[in-house]
Amino acid sequence: MQEIINALIDGGVQVAAALAVALIGVAGTWVTAQIGRVKKLQTVQIAVSEAKDAAMTTALELQQTVVEDLKAAAADGKLSKEEIDSLRQKLLALSMEKLSDTSANILTAAGVDISALITGAAEALIAQWKAS
Repeated sequence: MQEIINALIDGGVQVAAALAVALIGVAGTWVTAQIGRVKKLQTVQIAVSEAKDAAMTTALELQQTVVEDLKAAAADGKLSKEEIDSLRQKLLALSMEKLSDTSANILTAAGVDISALITGAAEALIAQWKAS
């Protein structure tokens, strides 16, 4: 009888050990996936920040080099729709030149509309200018 109890205990310990190893493996995989997800999000956030910085820098440059001259040349001191559209295209082109290929690839892979991101950042900056 003692041999049967010892055999059952031995078998139970082996099953429990195998179950523990399996659970550790599953938990390790889950933790690794979570870490990967967090790192991916951090990478995307860094790329978004770079795109916003490029947009804001470009908007400031265009304000200094183009916008003031266009406003001064206009009879009413305001930009025409065509001038605004042209400035938007310059903003996008110059901002994309400032954006690293790595960040552009990350944003594209993440499904981010880079043009909308750049335009939105610049429009937010322009709204701040108008408010102050």
